[in-house]
Amino acid sequence: MSEPQKPAFCPQCGHTLSPKDRFCPECGARVPEPPAPEASSGQTAAPPTVVIPPDRPAAPPTVVIPPDRPAAPPTVVIPPDRPAAPPTVVIPPDRPAAPPPTTVIPPERPATQPTPPIIPPTPSASAPPDPFMPPSSGYGQPGSNIPSYIPPAPPISNSQPNRKLIWGLLGGIGCLLIILVAACGFILVALYTTATNEVTSVFSTPAVNEGGGGAVVSGIGGTELLRDDFDNPTTSSLGVRNDSSSSYSFEQGSYVIEVKEPELLVWALIEGNYRDVVIETSYSTPLNAPNLAAGLIFHYQDEDNFYLFSVSNDGYYALELLENNQWITLIDWTQHNAIAAESNRLRVELSGDQITLFVNDRRLEQTRDPTFTRGEVGLAVTSFDEGGAVVRYDEIIVRQR
Repeated sequence: MSEPQKPAFCPQCGHTLSPKDRFCPECGARVPEPPAPEASSGQTAAPPTVVIPPDRPAAPPTVVIPPDRPAAPPTVVIPPDRPAAPPTVVIPPDRPAAPPPTTVIPPERPATQPTPPIIPPTPSASAPPDPFMPPSSGYGQPGSNIPSYIPPAPPISNSQPNRKLIWGLLGGIGCLLIILVAACGFILVALYTTATNEVTSVFSTPAVNEGGGGAVVSGIGGTELLRDDFDNPTTSSLGVRNDSSSSYSFEQGSYVIEVKEPELLVWALIEGNYRDVVIETSYSTPLNAPNLAAGLIFHYQDEDNFYLFSVSNDGYYALELLENNQWITLIDWTQHNAIAAESNRLRVELSGDQITLFVNDRRLEQTRDPTFTRGEVGLAVTSFDEGGAVVRYDEIIVRQR
């Protein structure tokens, strides 16, 4: 009989075993011992039973988890540098070459009052009485109230009085009197001069009559810095142009500005930097013209910064400031009975930041604004609901205040 053999496979995991293995080298299970041989009675031992290990479940697939990696930062795409866009340049209407520079005459200062001459004191011819001589006592005369006891008189010094001191005092008093008389005379002369000037100003100043809605002021004087009557286009500082929106032309001694489109402001500038001046112009509009406004531009810096005094043909006036291309209303549209429908005379008086408006020599209103205090002047026309606004300007005058 042959020896019993150990199983060839592990009954637990099915791993192949060697005859010497007592424990499964794979799972560690104990290997069963072979059965002991039975006593022979002439029978052969049964062959060993071969245990076929059961199929073990397939191991789940190994999932390899990749290590966490930091999220990649977003890619920043830097656009290529591009050149800055050039600023938009608005080209104003063409105008002829600038006239010769205007000489601004500074205002005259009042003449200073002459200093009165100092008259030296004149010494007196006669000698004054000696102030140190004792007065008469009157003692011993009848009827005098003399006490029964007369105190003894103090001893009289034999020293002579200081006549130089006396003369000095008298000279000083005389000088004071002379200075006082001279001052009084100077005050009288100054009062007389002031009264004379006031009388002269009363007769030389134009008459001012209070009328309905303002004062009537005429005959404004002052040195003319500019006068353009538009009689000769070759000597005028204004130009000629015609396009789809407006036209500028000289016609029979007038400068005509037409606005062809509605709600449009156009202007023509006269070169020259002015301050503290009086600006005047006269204009007319056609009969039954559409609603429009004629005006004066002053303290012009550029096309986005200036003042505009407007008068409409339906009897209203306004003062506006364009600052950095933003309109600011200084005086809102106000009706006035001095404004005519077809022709008017406009005047603006400028002094520092003070602005005074006139129509037909009638004072309308006065205001102050320190934004701009000097600049160019010009003529303007504004159309409203309709195009076809035409204004004929007869002249423009700039005077020194």
